[in-house]
Amino acid sequence: MITVEHLTRSYGGFTAVDDVSFACRPGRVTGFLGPNGAGKTTTMRIIVGLTPATSGQALVGGHRYVDIPNPGRHVGVLLDAGAQHGGRTGREILTIGAQTMGLPSSRVEEILATVGLNEDESRRRLKHYSLGMK
Repeated sequence: MITVEHLTRSYGGFTAVDDVSFACRPGRVTGFLGPNGAGKTTTMRIIVGLTPATSGQALVGGHRYVDIPNPGRHVGVLLDAGAQHGGRTGREILTIGAQTMGLPSSRVEEILATVGLNEDESRRRLKHYSLGMK
């Protein structure tokens, strides 16, 4: 479960996230919607420890992200679909992630099956993927 409680992030006189609270429960899909500049990305950055909160807290499974040993084995986040190298294949990107997190190579096959990418699609370069596929 992801729990965000009274999260605020200010940059000088500008408040990017203002007293946000919500919970994402296991087994449910949670939408995080709002107009550009509403603080969605800043909130996600706080949840995964990339940006410190000015006040409040964000917990993943009851723990701060930075306190989770090997957090990539529990939390996946891609804040910018263009952040991956366009010359790599989907399979290569998943393989690098699995190796980094100490996961078996069989996990790559499981994930490809879960997201519905067949062998040919998994070997296409990321630059040829649609935004949704990324």
